[in-house]
Amino acid sequence: MDFKIEHIVLWPKDAAKKTRYLTFELNKINVITGDSQKGKSSIIPIIDYCLGSSKCTIPVGIIREKTEWFGLVVIIDTKRVLFARKEPGRLSQSSEVYINEEIKDVNELPKPYSKTNVSFLKNRLNEISNMPNLTLADDTDGNSPGKRASFRDFSAFQFQPQHIVANPYTLFFKADTAEHQERLKNIFPLVLGAIDKKTLVLKQELKLMEQVLQKKQRAFNEMKRIANNWILQLRDYYSKAREYGLLLNSPDVSVDWDAQKYIEYLREIPSSITRRVIEVENEATKRAVAELISLADEELEISREIGRQRNQLYKLANLYKSEKQFQESLKIQEERLEPVGWLARLIGEEQACIFCGAVNKKAHEELQHLNEHLQKISASSNYIDNSYDILDREIIKRKTRLSELEGSLNTVRKQKELLQVKSDELRLIRQTENEVYRFLGRLEKALEDYALVNEDDTIQSEISELEKKVKSIKIQIDPKKLKQRLENELKRVSLSIIRYARLLGVENPEDPVLLDIVNLTLRKKSGEREDFLWEIGSGANWMGYHIATLLALHDHFAGLDWNAVPKFLVFDQPSQVYFPDKLQKLSEVEYTPEDILKVQKIFTAFNNHLSLRKKNPTQIILIEHADEITWAAHKDIVHLVKRWREDDPSEDNALIPQEWLT
Repeated sequence: MDFKIEHIVLWPKDAAKKTRYLTFELNKINVITGDSQKGKSSIIPIIDYCLGSSKCTIPVGIIREKTEWFGLVVIIDTKRVLFARKEPGRLSQSSEVYINEEIKDVNELPKPYSKTNVSFLKNRLNEISNMPNLTLADDTDGNSPGKRASFRDFSAFQFQPQHIVANPYTLFFKADTAEHQERLKNIFPLVLGAIDKKTLVLKQELKLMEQVLQKKQRAFNEMKRIANNWILQLRDYYSKAREYGLLLNSPDVSVDWDAQKYIEYLREIPSSITRRVIEVENEATKRAVAELISLADEELEISREIGRQRNQLYKLANLYKSEKQFQESLKIQEERLEPVGWLARLIGEEQACIFCGAVNKKAHEELQHLNEHLQKISASSNYIDNSYDILDREIIKRKTRLSELEGSLNTVRKQKELLQVKSDELRLIRQTENEVYRFLGRLEKALEDYALVNEDDTIQSEISELEKKVKSIKIQIDPKKLKQRLENELKRVSLSIIRYARLLGVENPEDPVLLDIVNLTLRKKSGEREDFLWEIGSGANWMGYHIATLLALHDHFAGLDWNAVPKFLVFDQPSQVYFPDKLQKLSEVEYTPEDILKVQKIFTAFNNHLSLRKKNPTQIILIEHADEITWAAHKDIVHLVKRWREDDPSEDNALIPQEWLT
């Protein structure tokens, strides 16, 4: 996702002081260098806090004491957005959030105020990143934590703070807790492109169908279990029926009789009762008719609701198809207008005619007009992309609702059918003894259950149909194919890690390395031996593989059709592994040629990464203790954001300027 940082903004608690800005280039290596205790290591916590972290990890002290609001101005595609959160005081975080998506001039930023909350911020970031609101992992109860992907999960691929950048045991940001580890494992197939949003929709449909199928199978199995004991129950019913005088002239029970023989006699009982003169309970018929009318009304309402839901589903499906066709036509127009940018750069504002020599601006104006049209087409295409997830969610809701309504309709119709039979009987028969009729009720229910399992194949047909649908979806999301696709993506990323590791000067860089998303680390193979990252040894190796992994992943993200990971990386003091003793000093540090060469390898790797995506590379923010001499060879790709040194007499020698302290 084209999501980069343009400014970090701090608003002081003292309104008389000036707002603090840190400005970043979008397509360069942005360096903040300085001595210890200058606020460098607060950069990652500030960015993370403004993007919705559940806890404010900005160090307590002068920074939080002097700052009222922390803000982040980001460029999303071509749109400038401000996200700001209030300093939490004694709390672990503040729920007060300010969002402004109509920033035109950063020099005239409005003062933040409590406009919304953190939940809204997280949901808005999910919408901006076009995150699917669907389950990523198998979930039996539907309530398991950490199963849905969120914009917040992708911070693992954006930040490498000082305690992580060379950590042998933790490769990714916030992957040092069990909860975050599980969430990261769940999102990896999606973030690597091994599964797409269509697959997630199918998995969601499969989950719903399997739940319905399991319910019907349990109901059918329960009826079969009861049926297995029916031969004894039927014999008991037969004996009692003779006792009550309901089976006149019936033969004695034979050991050779099967269930069907008993049923042959027992089925005659309900109809034979109608031939006797029995007094009916007062108002019984009236109550039965009233209940029938109520069921008929309920049936009609459910049928109407099914019609409405089907109509909405039809319209949503047509809308989805229409948007797809419209987007395809936009892409065709976009491809046709692709040379416009090149021509606009080639032809100046005033162009001389090659035939008559006349100078005019018409060609330039026409190209500008075409370029504006191209921008409008691109914007329209982006809006359509954002609508797909909403349509997917609405379609699934309609399908789920239809399934529930159809089940309810079947239940009402069965109740209605049974009541109609009872109502007819009430008008024809007269009751004698309550015990006889209680027996008849039990008998009729037993006969109906038997018919449902052994004669009525409705539930079996429903189970069979659901099993076919489940099988069809499982073929489309074959776990073996998905696993193979994931392995292929991991191999591509792993090869890229090896290439960067070679540039960063790790030991034995040609040894095969594999990104292990189960253990969230790297595995390196040396001959017959395979070692995890923490077994390799050397801080320089750990740091090298950390940087190589993040750069390789961002290379991979850039090649995906859909990618929700913001296009920026922040590294905090990776050079600490090369000369930690020197970094404890304040300003006067003398670097040897060997020191400089080591740090230059980091910039060489960054330069290689930027050169692969010259048009729109990943933005890199580097927080360093080392000074300019270590990146002098790469100064054309470096933007020095700030230099905070003790020997700097200016007021701008720390994150919190001297002006704020007076």
